[in-house]
Amino acid sequence: MATERFTVQSKDGVEISVQKAGSGPALLLVHGALLNGSLSWGAVLPKLAEHFTVYAMDRRGRAPSGDAREYSISNEADDIASVVNAIGGLVIVLAHSYGALATLEALDRLKKVSHLILYEPPVTLKPSDPTIVANLERALEAGDREQIITTFLRDQIRVPPDRIAMMRASPIFPIVLQIAPTLPRESRAVNTYRPWAERLANWKTPTTVLLGSETIGLLRDAAFFVRDTIPGCRLVTLEGQGHGAMLDAPDWFANKILEIAK
Repeated sequence: MATERFTVQSKDGVEISVQKAGSGPALLLVHGALLNGSLSWGAVLPKLAEHFTVYAMDRRGRAPSGDAREYSISNEADDIASVVNAIGGLVIVLAHSYGALATLEALDRLKKVSHLILYEPPVTLKPSDPTIVANLERALEAGDREQIITTFLRDQIRVPPDRIAMMRASPIFPIVLQIAPTLPRESRAVNTYRPWAERLANWKTPTTVLLGSETIGLLRDAAFFVRDTIPGCRLVTLEGQGHGAMLDAPDWFANKILEIAK
């Protein structure tokens, strides 16, 4: 599969790197926290590229994309809007987790999206415990990237201890360590309550929310909230899956996206 990379300059000057592959209608992939474009979408990209021109962006803070000293989720929204505009024409957007949250933040800036597919956006429906972000920021100030990852997995997304041990032993762990400094700021954005209802109610583009049948808690509640708030939004259940179907069942997940996006 032939791929190429190009960069898009966001509104604040940060350069966002985008991997491009395939041919057909434009499909933009926006990854979540703890990941980059390759880690998140590498297993599904070849199959999707048989049917779409796929654009997998690396969100700010992940090489080879740039970053800025000051951070806000609004800047992430600008990044996504800038990439959509650079692609040109109509674009299908598939966004996962934090990437889906940033995409919701960008709704008023997305003028060329033909179909929005949101995989478990972590929309906070009530104020969250500030201790988690404080602990993440303390580990960041200490330069302890392993502690950032452990705190994020254990406390922010509540991963079982055995899965944390698996992550530490994984060959991708060195890459995750590089990404670790982005976790405190993204966790703060997730844990900050925002009045989403009006923003979502004004979105008129066809939208699908993906929800793993095994997903519980905040992510499940958020999926139903988004479905019920965006006019005409439909919810598709990913049977037997949780928050990472593109990693755990890539062929199955790619086929599901083909069904939804056709």
